[in-house]
Amino acid sequence: MLPVKTDSVYFKGFNGIRFIAASAVIIHHIEEYKSIFFLHIDNLNDRPIIYQLGKFGVALFFVLSGFLITYLLLAEKQKTGTVDIAKFYIRRMLRIWPLYFLIVLLSFFVFPTIGILQMPIWSETTFHHFYEKLTLYLLVLPNLVVGLYEPMPLSGHVWSIGVEEQFYLFWPWLLLSRHFKRTLVIIGTVGLVLAGIFFYFRFVLNPYHIAKEQTHPVLFFVSMFMAQFRIGCMAIGGLGAYLVFKNHPVLEVLHRKSVQIIMYLFLAAFIATGFRVPGINYEFYAVFFCFLLINLASNPQSIVQFENPLMKFMGSISYGLYIYHPVAITLVLNLLAGRSSNPELLHSVTFNLQAYALIILLTILLSYLSYTYFEKPFLRLKDRFMVGASTDRRATVSAFEVPVIK
Repeated sequence: MLPVKTDSVYFKGFNGIRFIAASAVIIHHIEEYKSIFFLHIDNLNDRPIIYQLGKFGVALFFVLSGFLITYLLLAEKQKTGTVDIAKFYIRRMLRIWPLYFLIVLLSFFVFPTIGILQMPIWSETTFHHFYEKLTLYLLVLPNLVVGLYEPMPLSGHVWSIGVEEQFYLFWPWLLLSRHFKRTLVIIGTVGLVLAGIFFYFRFVLNPYHIAKEQTHPVLFFVSMFMAQFRIGCMAIGGLGAYLVFKNHPVLEVLHRKSVQIIMYLFLAAFIATGFRVPGINYEFYAVFFCFLLINLASNPQSIVQFENPLMKFMGSISYGLYIYHPVAITLVLNLLAGRSSNPELLHSVTFNLQAYALIILLTILLSYLSYTYFEKPFLRLKDRFMVGASTDRRATVSAFEVPVIK
C-alpha cells in the first residue's frame, strides 16, 4: 500500500538509509584523513571499497533527496493544483541553512584558533583567498570553491549542500511547468552538453592527472565543477518518486523478489570490487540506490528493511552526523596521535578501534546536542510553512524534509 498523498507522509526505512549514507561518508573520511593529514598512521584509503565509500554515501543522499523532494512537490501539486514555491524555498532554508552557516562560520573564524583542530600538514595556501572563499560559502556556493581554491578545513565537505541548493533552484519549476516535456528536454539537453564538456576535459584532456598550473584555469574549473555537480543522481531519485507516486505499472516488475535479489547481489559485488563506470560512475550506482528506495517506499514485500528505533534515531540526526564528523575525526586523531609515546601503537588494531569508537561517539553526541538545542527551533518554525499548515502546526510533512548530505 502506497503512502497516502496528504500533508503527512512517512516512508519506512528512509531514516535508516540516511544513517547508512552518513556512516559511509564517516568511514571514508576517517581513512582519508589518516592518509592525507596523519601520514604516520596506517590507513585503508587505497582500498577501492573505502576510497569510493564516501562518494557512494553522498550519491545515496542525493538520490534520497531527489526522491523525497519530488514526491513532496507532486503531492502538493495534486492537492492544490500548484506548488507554493516561496514556502518550498523557506522550508529548505530553515532546514539546511542554520547548520550550514554555523559550520562555515566556525571553520573560518573559530576552528583555526583551536590548536587541537589543526591538521599536521595543512598547506599555507589553505587560508589564501580568504574573503573570496568566504563570499562563495556565504552565497551557498561551496562547490565552486572546490574548482577555484582550496576548501576551508573542516567545512570542505559542505560542497554537496551547494549542489543540492542549486538543484532546488530549478526542480520545482520543472515540475510546475505547463510544458513539462518541453522543459525537461531543454534541461536534459543542457545537462548532456555539460556532461559532454566534462567528459572531454576529464578523459580527453585529462587535467586531473597533470599539475593545476599546467592546465588552463577555465578547463580546470569546469572539470572540477562537473566532477562534483551530481544533479543527475538527484534527478534519478526524482524519477523513482514519480514512478511511486503514479503507481506506474513498471513497479510490478521492480517489486519482484527475484529482481530484488539480482539487483542487490550486483550492487554488493560492484561495491566490494570497486567497479567503476568512467564518466557516469555515480549515476550508475544511483540507479541501484533508486531501486532500493522504490522498494522501501512502495513494496510491502521488500526484502531489505531498515525500520527500527536505532535507525530512526540515527537518521533523525544524520544531517549533524554529516556536518560534524570532520571535527570529531580531527580532534580524536590529534589527541590519540599526540598522546602516543610509542609510534608502533599508531599501527595497532587497538589504536584504530579506539579511534573509530571515539570518533563515532563524539560525532553522535555533537549531532544529538545540535539537533536538540540548535536545529529543532528552526524545524518548528519550518512547520509553519507547510502546505495547509494550521496555526497550531498539527498538519506537517516533516517526513519529507531531508537532512542533506548532506
